[in-house]
Amino acid sequence: MDAFAVNFKNQEPLIIELHGNQTSQSFFSLVKKNYEKEMPIFRDQAKYTTQYLSTLATEVNAALGWDWKVQNITKEDTVVMHKKLEDYLEKDESFRHVPGQLQDLLHEAHFCLHAIQYHDQKRPHGNFLQIEWFNDDGVPLAEDFEFNHDIAVGDIILQNPYVGHPPIQCYQLDDYKNIDRTCQFHDLIKPGIKINLTDAKLTDIDSYEQWWRSKASDYVKKQGFDNIMKYTGFPVVGQVKNIEALLTATQEPVLEFSHITFLR
Repeated sequence: MDAFAVNFKNQEPLIIELHGNQTSQSFFSLVKKNYEKEMPIFRDQAKYTTQYLSTLATEVNAALGWDWKVQNITKEDTVVMHKKLEDYLEKDESFRHVPGQLQDLLHEAHFCLHAIQYHDQKRPHGNFLQIEWFNDDGVPLAEDFEFNHDIAVGDIILQNPYVGHPPIQCYQLDDYKNIDRTCQFHDLIKPGIKINLTDAKLTDIDSYEQWWRSKASDYVKKQGFDNIMKYTGFPVVGQVKNIEALLTATQEPVLEFSHITFLR
């Protein structure tokens, strides 16, 4: 099986072993290819607060003429802001039509919105650590890939390739407005490394199905519930083997990425 180590400054390396399937192999190849070209970006969610979002919102408003709220921002406000960003960034084009000088700002704002939406005071680093490349590289997800209905601390999951939400996230956020734009099936492998920091499980499939059929009935008719279920869950491709090192690292106030070592 493919394996690599993620190194944060002043921390024990995190040893990651991937599964032996086609998706995991494609993921490993993408990560290695991109790392050989350039260093990835790591954003520690501990930095991304509503105060910081106020600063970013002011810059975005000035650059694009938007009217994002800049004071006393709530989680409800972030949903509205996120939808504005979704509308601006079409799925197929994503950031390709954004002028170069705006790309970093919009990436930063997008990450900050997600960080605030999922903020848990008990988890200052968020629900995952994500190391990523901002480019158009990617390969289609294998048709036979199966999403897990549960994840654990240390699982390696594929990075969401789109600005919208996968089906399970729409359900978790009770986000059904403009569902045709918001819901995006995870059908593409990106090279980003996403290290999960929480345990989660989808246990009540009946309630999940009822949510879709009651909140987004037209979308279910269009896509088919079986297809929604195909892309429901967590795209796990590997695990951190030394979990204690991961738990120790997340005790740091802010983590700084160092480098990746490919083991095999």
